[in-house]
Amino acid sequence: MKFQRKQAVILLAVLWAVVLYAMYQVLFSLGPLSEELLRFEGDPMRHGYKIFFFSMQAAAITYIAFAVVLVGSVVYLRTKNLKWDTIASSSAKVGIVFTTILLVNGAIFSNVGWGAYWNWDPRQTTSLFLWFILAAYLSLRTAVDNIETRARLSAVLGIFGFVGVPLTHISSTIWVSNHPQLYNTAQSSGFSLDKSGLTLFMILMTSFLILYIYMLWLTYKIETQNQIYQNILRGEQ
Repeated sequence: MKFQRKQAVILLAVLWAVVLYAMYQVLFSLGPLSEELLRFEGDPMRHGYKIFFFSMQAAAITYIAFAVVLVGSVVYLRTKNLKWDTIASSSAKVGIVFTTILLVNGAIFSNVGWGAYWNWDPRQTTSLFLWFILAAYLSLRTAVDNIETRARLSAVLGIFGFVGVPLTHISSTIWVSNHPQLYNTAQSSGFSLDKSGLTLFMILMTSFLILYIYMLWLTYKIETQNQIYQNILRGEQ
């Protein structure tokens, strides 16, 4: 059964209803940080920590988008099947949207936590590096006309660009950072989620993942139709 427009509208309506409900619960139902986790009296992170629920999902989808670009690029180089190049480029287009969301949320979190929208924190800086990788990938695709050459060069960039993902993930651990440590939690000033917080986190994560999959599918369909149209135009010339 094909995915029809009516079904897509219903899916998106349900998805956004769930996301709005979860966001409302995060903002108005979750309590503040406990006193022992506050850095000082009047710490803005008392409630500001809730930004975590809107940035972690964007970070996870960014990583997934890069992974799809990596897989699509590797498979294309092995098979020369342009379908995989289209999947990789579609994921890059969707990924740059979520990377932008990640950067905006990161700037807000930085301003709440440390009083500046940008302070060259390793996690923040390497996230910007990810954005530039995707921007370079998409720019390359618009600069090369030959289909095979474009796909091959894009695949190489997509493979090597994936190095930014593990670098971003461990950046706050290997460099001095304001962010909580990922793997040394005993010495970090982070927080743990209770059952309700974890449930809301998983609802938002699942919703963002479904949204990414839908956007990837839609972008892929559009890209495929554009390729068919361009082939028709070449045949008429």
